Amino acid sequence: MNEAFVLLNVDYKQQQNIIATAKKIPVVKEVKTVYGIYDILIIIQSDNMQDIKTAIDVDLHKIDGINNITSLISVN
Repeated sequence: MNEAFVLLNVDYKQQQNIIATAKKIPVVKEVKTVYGIYDILIIIQSDNMQDIKTAIDVDLHKIDGINNITSLISVN
């Protein structure tokens, strides 16, 4: 199982919409609000690395209000 941890900086006014939209992405397993440098943590899991890449490069980039995406991809 491949896993990615995606950290987002977002526009606070759109944060709830971003969380709701991210939860609809099939490979997203958890979405958490965090405090500190980042605003949201998204955990993505899939046996297919292309599905993870698509979730990050396509699905998340379509969401309005995301200012920065940092991805940490773990590969087994």
